[in-house]
Amino acid sequence: MNISTQTGTQDSTQPTTTAVVTGATSGIGREVARQLADLGWRVIAIGRDQEALDELAASSERITPRRADLVTDDLDGLVPEQVDALVHAAGISPSTSVEDTSEEDWERVLALNVTAGAALARRALPALRSARGTIVFVNSGAGTAARPRNTPYAASKHALRALANGLRVEEEENGVRVSTVYPGPTDTPMFGGDVDRAALIRPESVAKAVVMAITASDDVQLTDIHVRPRRELSW
Repeated sequence: MNISTQTGTQDSTQPTTTAVVTGATSGIGREVARQLADLGWRVIAIGRDQEALDELAASSERITPRRADLVTDDLDGLVPEQVDALVHAAGISPSTSVEDTSEEDWERVLALNVTAGAALARRALPALRSARGTIVFVNSGAGTAARPRNTPYAASKHALRALANGLRVEEEENGVRVSTVYPGPTDTPMFGGDVDRAALIRPESVAKAVVMAITASDDVQLTDIHVRPRRELSW
């Protein structure tokens, strides 16, 4: 079920559409939650920071906060019976080399960046099939090109890319769309590069690309969306 991005409110005669958004306490995830709520969606906003979740929920009556650690908590109950879109924006980015990354750090980055997204998708699939809905994985430029300073992060994002591509084929006959958004350097707490932050992509700009994938017309799916700064950055 899709809503045109040309209007700011949902048609009151239509059932409320529901999105589940992880990583909703900051950055891209928070902006996705806000933009979907502005379009009239009910948003289940998942994050670890209760104060940030409360602030987000206070900004719109359409946003329902759910505090959870996607690595350590039980994920049952986070996905409602009706789901029209799932956005996995949660992630961590250890800036370490393979030599300096412990087994525990490898496990956590893969668990949050990849496994949690797969686990939530599995739980949401029955509802998404019924709604002919959309899954969006927020990836990274590191998901297509690894750099020495963030190999564990890049490895997890390469795995997330494979998850999206495989799931898309698996769900093709079931009507579920699967999109990947690859942001370049974005002004979020995760990005710690030594650059002029005014040159970074704004989180709301990446969120617009996510919303575009969700609200695309029913005859298409936007499989890979690369969001790059106007001038490529080096740090």
